[in-house]
Formats: sequence, C-alpha cells, structure tokens
Amino acid sequence: MGSRRVASALPRVAQCQSARATTGALYDGIGGRQSSRICHPCGASGQRGASSDRLRAQGGGGAWGSGFLLGAAFLLMVSFFSRVALAAVLLLLPLVVAAEERICGTRWLEQHRASFPAPAAKAVGASQEAGPIEVGTQLAFYVPTEFVLKLATCRYKGTHCYIFVEESQWDIIAAQPDVDKLGALFDAATPADPERGVFEVAVDAFGEPADEDGDPRIFILILDIPDKRVVGYFDGNLYERAQPQLRRDTIYLDASKLAFSAYLAHATLAHEFQHLIHWGRDADEEAWIDEGLAGYAEDLVGFPEADPSMVPSFLADPSINLTHWASESANYGKTYLFASFLAERYGAGLIRQIVAEPRNGILGIDDAFKNQNWVEDYAGAWRLWIAANYVGGYEALRGRRAATVSAPEVPFAELAGEVGSQWGAANVVIRSEGEIAVDFAGAAEGDYAAWVYAMRDQRGELIAMELSADNAGQVQVADVDSAAVIVGRASPTGGEFALAARYFTPTVVAMQTEERADASDLVPVYPNPANSAVNLPFRLAREADVELAIYNALGQRAALLVAERLGAGQHLARWNGERTASGAYWAVLKVGGETRTRRLMLVR
Repeated sequence: MGSRRVASALPRVAQCQSARATTGALYDGIGGRQSSRICHPCGASGQRGASSDRLRAQGGGGAWGSGFLLGAAFLLMVSFFSRVALAAVLLLLPLVVAAEERICGTRWLEQHRASFPAPAAKAVGASQEAGPIEVGTQLAFYVPTEFVLKLATCRYKGTHCYIFVEESQWDIIAAQPDVDKLGALFDAATPADPERGVFEVAVDAFGEPADEDGDPRIFILILDIPDKRVVGYFDGNLYERAQPQLRRDTIYLDASKLAFSAYLAHATLAHEFQHLIHWGRDADEEAWIDEGLAGYAEDLVGFPEADPSMVPSFLADPSINLTHWASESANYGKTYLFASFLAERYGAGLIRQIVAEPRNGILGIDDAFKNQNWVEDYAGAWRLWIAANYVGGYEALRGRRAATVSAPEVPFAELAGEVGSQWGAANVVIRSEGEIAVDFAGAAEGDYAAWVYAMRDQRGELIAMELSADNAGQVQVADVDSAAVIVGRASPTGGEFALAARYFTPTVVAMQTEERADASDLVPVYPNPANSAVNLPFRLAREADVELAIYNALGQRAALLVAERLGAGQHLARWNGERTASGAYWAVLKVGGETRTRRLMLVR
C-alpha cells in the first residue's frame, strides 16, 4: 500500500520539474540551496496534488489562466529583486539560527511526556511493508508527540543507517541532498575524521549501540518536531510499544533544522546517538553525565559547541552545581566541559567505562576509575577540573577561562566570599606583585578545595592549598606578578569563606654548616601545568650520583631523565611529555639517600 502511494505521486513530481527548475535557479544563482516550498500548478508541493485538483475543479480554465498570469508576474518580480532580497535573507538566516534557543529533545521528552496525547491503539500491520527495507519502502513510526502513527518513506539506505522522511516534509522541507549528506556523515566521514562516520567514531568512544529491533542499522526519522527549540531526540520509551514492529532503534531529527541549520542538525545526530548508546548500557543514568557525554560526542565528530552560548554561559558563572540538571545553556556547557576534561586527562577508556557502569552519577564515575585502575575518584577529578577551568588546562576551553572577581590591593583582610552551590567554584584574582602570603578560612561545616595559581613572567604555577580540620590554610608565593585563588565547594552546606593577603619577607639562611652544605633540592618545575615540555631545574650541594625520573599517578615510571654522577651546582633537565597522556605526574629526584619530589600537571 505504501509503495503504491509513493509511486502514484511520482508522475506529478515529474510534471513540475521545469517549473521547479525555474524557481530553483533563482536560489542557485546566489549560491543557496534549491527550495521547493513554492507551490506549482501541478501540486507536487503541499498535499501531493490534491490542492491543484481542487483548483481545477472549482475554477476551470479561467482560474488556471489567472493563476498562471499571477504566477508569471510573481516570477518576474522575484527575478528582479532576487539577487538583493534573497541574498539578504540568506545572509541573515545564520544570525537567526544562532540566536535560537536549543535544548536536548531527549530531556524535553522526559519533561513533557505527560502532556502529549496517548498513542492510538490500532493495528499497524497494514501500514508496514514486509521484506527487506529499501529506498522507497514506506513504514509507520511511533512519534511520542502524536496521537497517530506517522508515515515515512526510506530515502537512504547505508552501511549503518536508514533515513526515513515523514511524508509531509519530503521535497517541501527536506530534500534528497540533505538526506544524502546526513547519510554520508553517519556512515562514512565526519569533519573530525574523513575515514570514519558518526557511527564508527561514537561506537569507538562509547561502545556498541542497543539493538532492540534485530536490525544492525539505526533508523533516522526526519519529521516536523513541534517545539522549534528541539533539533532532535532519542526516545527509550518506544521500546515499550505493544506492537513489536514499532520498536525500532530510532533517532528523530527535525526536518527544518536539517534543511536550514545543517551544522546544528549534524551535531545533534551525534548527540542523540550517544543517548541511544548510553540507554542500551545504563538506561537510568543521571542527566548531567548523559548530557555531558552527548555534548562531548558532538565535539568528537567535528561539531564542537553547536550551541555557541553554552560554554560562555557556564564560564560566566562557575559557581553552579556540576551535578544539578536543568535544560539551560550553562548546564550543557558545564557538563560538556567536564566530560571533555575527563576524556583528555584520563583517556578514552574511562569514558567507555562510565557509559558501561550500571551505577549512576558520582558513584558510577568512582567505579569507572576503579575499573580502569586509576588512583582517583570523582571528587579528586572535580578538584583538578575547577583549577583547570581557570588555568586553561584542557583543549575544550579553547583559551577561555572561568570568570573571576578582583581582590583589593595587598594587604587586605577578611575579604568575604561564597561558593553558591555544591560542586561549584569561585575564582578571586589578586593583582599585586611581590612576595604574597594568602590565608584562607572556610566555614566549619564546609568541605573545600583550594588552589593558588601564581603567575611569574607569563608562566603559571598551580599550588594546592592544604586545609586543616577547621578549613584554614595558607600559601606563600614569592616574586609573583599576580595570583589567583580558586575555591571549590564539595559539601551541600557551608559555602562561605574569607581570604586575607599580606606581603612577607623571604628568610634567607646561609648554608655554612656541613649539614646544610649537603642539602640538594628539586626547585619548582615550569611551566606547570604544561601541555608538552617541562623544565626541571635542580640544585646539587656537592658531586653525587643522581637519578631524576617522572612517575604517573599509579606510581609507574614514565621517563628516566638523569642517571649519572654530576657535579655540585645548578642543573636543568627537560621532559618532553608530548606522547604522554594528560594527568598528574611526579618528578622524583634522588641524590644519595635523599629524595625530593615535585608534582606537575600535563594537560592538553
């Protein structure tokens, strides 16, 4: 039945090709895409010919003649103004698209499902074609926002997907070139990898997708989504449908977004495919993790920050709770950045493990670290992440940093501050030079992470502040151009804190005794954090056998830099960590029976 309906429409489409070519050329002449939204006398647009049949029945030849004259006049007007008017429209269109609010359709479904009509309880066998699916096959699809099933026709069959287009959208909004580009993106090549499509990149990053329908291909349904903030969605509830033939592994995409906001639609394809994969492994995962990984999926395939407002929205207010979810731009930004940080610092294996973990949220991340043999947990990774958000310690930031507030000139006392939410952060910049001592005092009931980032000659040193049982701590930094205090709150209560800063005079002790003359030291490494090469200066009090090595967080030696006998004085070693994974490392200097260590961060 479906195939006959499609075939019966083909002659009408053929009859209007010359008219469509005329209007299409107006768009093609200024580099735009051909549009078929203008209705032609043959009626191939709109109701597939029904409206034109009604016009002929009601108006006869007179109606046809007047319509033709009006149409010709319209085409003449368009030909006169097309290059100016249509060019202006096409130039303004990206600005309109960029200003649109975008929310994840998967979360939108969860929020509004109760307001959608219950699906009609009817048999669908008559609407389903038997046999293998080919281009031209027509099927009925369950759509969660609709009372009745939607008829759609297969317009693309590839290695990993079918692309079906809702009948009302075909060749009116969505055209064959749109479908072909989408299919090639999913099957063959992405901007990030010309050898692999979205399917292969995402499977490599997150794991194999669910296969509830027994068909190895993913169904992509192009349709009209009523809420224009929604570009696409995945619906896990469709697997609860009573009719087995409706339980398809499906990603839904909006037709108008595919036609006129292709970058956004292509990014959303990767976003929603991550949701489909994640659902198959951990269907009840917490939204902040699922959305963070979905945003990371967009970046992986070459569409970073399809919503350009999400990261700036978060960086403008880093105090918001990382684990709280609402469909707001800043929440998409924070979770995308955290997922990107985890992937870059701890590797792809951790990301796959998080998706596979049956436990949810923070507990799932903790288990993923354990199963990947990392001596780390969520809280530790979060502490490093809030610091990295200020120092620019990973690629997804693209040179940006979290917002700051400025402290008064040193000295100052009792500068009050607050981190507004659990798992949020605040950054205070001290724009004074010299030798500065920074004191921190947090609320007794709070649990804090505190860092000082000291700048010297455009190089930064990140120092973890050790806090006492009553949440007090101090860091002294010498010869700085400026310093920043990064404060994070890990507790549900107690976000208030106070800072004080003063100048201090370094104490110089002459090494005149035999005991001091024997002292050797590994002085602060630089740059720290680093993205590849690190300089490791060290001082020897006397000639000695020296070993200087780099160790990772598991205690494994990553590099042996020095293993020889050296004379007294200043020495400099250099470690090139270009091929080493991002993370925390320790430089260990052994001189005789003495050992000196320095912590460093390698971030990209």
